[in-house]
Amino acid sequence: MRAHAIQTAHDQIMFQHQNADGWITIAQKDHSTGRFKQFHYQPEELAQELTHWFGEDIYYSQNTFYKPQRRIDTIRQLRSLYVDLDVYTKGLTPEWVLGKLELESFGQEIPDPNMVIFSGRGLVLIWHIEPVPYKAMPLWRAVENYFIEKLKHLGADSKASDPTRIFRIAGSVNSRSGTMVRAEARHDYRYELRDLQYEYLPELTPSRLNTKKPGRKTKIVRLFNIYTLHIARAKDIAKLVELRNGDVEGNREYILFLYRYFTCCYTDDPQRALADTLDLNNEFLRPLSEREVIRAT
Repeated sequence: MRAHAIQTAHDQIMFQHQNADGWITIAQKDHSTGRFKQFHYQPEELAQELTHWFGEDIYYSQNTFYKPQRRIDTIRQLRSLYVDLDVYTKGLTPEWVLGKLELESFGQEIPDPNMVIFSGRGLVLIWHIEPVPYKAMPLWRAVENYFIEKLKHLGADSKASDPTRIFRIAGSVNSRSGTMVRAEARHDYRYELRDLQYEYLPELTPSRLNTKKPGRKTKIVRLFNIYTLHIARAKDIAKLVELRNGDVEGNREYILFLYRYFTCCYTDDPQRALADTLDLNNEFLRPLSEREVIRAT
C-alpha cells in the first residue's frame, strides 16, 4: 500500500514537472499550528525523497522556484494554470461536475485540462503550459482569472490562484473527508500561454489593442502594469534584504509592511501574503517575533 501510494505521487509530480528547472516544494500540513512543513527538491531528487512523504494532507507546488523558498518573488518557472473547484459548497459531487465540464466546457469555453485531481471533497483542474519566466506573471494572471470566472458557478476558488499554490498529491489522504486523493492524467500536450491568450482573451491581442485611440491605454494594459509593478516591488524588497545579508536593523517593520502589502495586492490573499512575509522575516539577521510581524503589517 505504501509503495503504491509513493509511486502514484511520483507519477503525478513527474507528469507535471518532468525536466523542470528549479525547486519543487513538497509540504504537509501541521494540524497543531495550521501551517505547512515544507521541503524543497530538485526534480531528480524527488524519486528518492518522496519515500519520506506518506500519510495525510501532503501537497506539491505547481510552479518552480529559483531557490528553496516558496514565495512570489522566488518564482523560477510558471508551468501550470489551475482552478480549485470547491464543488461541495454547491452541493455537487466531483464526478457529476467533471461529467458536466466534459459535455459543456472542455474544448469550448476552456481548454481540456491535462490533469484532474480528486482532492477528497472537490476537484482541481490543471493545465500544463510551456514554461515561462516570472515576467510573464501578468499574462498568466489574466488567463488564470479568465478560467476562474468561467467556473465560478461550480465553486471555483479565487483564493487558490496565486502562482505559489500547492495542491494535494495523489496517494495521500484528505484528513477532512478521510478519502484518498487521486489524480487523472488526461493528455500530455503543453499549452502555449500566448496561444491561450489569443484563443480565450482576444481583447489582449495586438490587433485589438492597436485599434484604441492614441494616448489611451486599455483597462487590461493598465492592469498588466499594476501587476508588473506589484511583483517588481516585492522582488526589489526581497533583493534588498539579500544584498544586506539580512542586516536591516531599524527598517525591519517598514520592509515587512511594504512586502506584505505588495504581495497581498498581487495574490489578493492576506494569509498567503502573511506566510511569505514571515518567511522573509526569517532572512533578517535579527528576525522579529511573529506577533511583531503581524503588528507591523
